[in-house]
Amino acid sequence: FYQKMKADYHRYIAEFADGDKKDKAAEAARYAYSEAKSVAEKGLAVTHPIRLGLALNFSVFQYEVLAQPEQACSMARTAFED
Repeated sequence: FYQKMKADYHRYIAEFADGDKKDKAAEAARYAYSEAKSVAEKGLAVTHPIRLGLALNFSVFQYEVLAQPEQACSMARTAFED
C-alpha cells in the first residue's frame, strides 16, 4: 500500500510539472508502481481492492504521463479480466 501511495504522489507531480522535474517524477512513479505491482502480485488476490486500484492508477499513469495508451489499456483490461 505504501508503494502505491508513493507512486501516486510522484504521478501527481509528473502530471503538472515540466521538463526535468517531470522526467524525474515520472521515473520515480514508474519505479514505485513497478515495486507495488510486484508486491501486490505476490501477496494480494486478483480481486483485492488495493490490487485493482493499483492497476487502475498505474494504467492512468501510463496513459496520462507516459503517453502509452496501448499499454495502459492492456494493463487495465488484464487487471479486470483476471
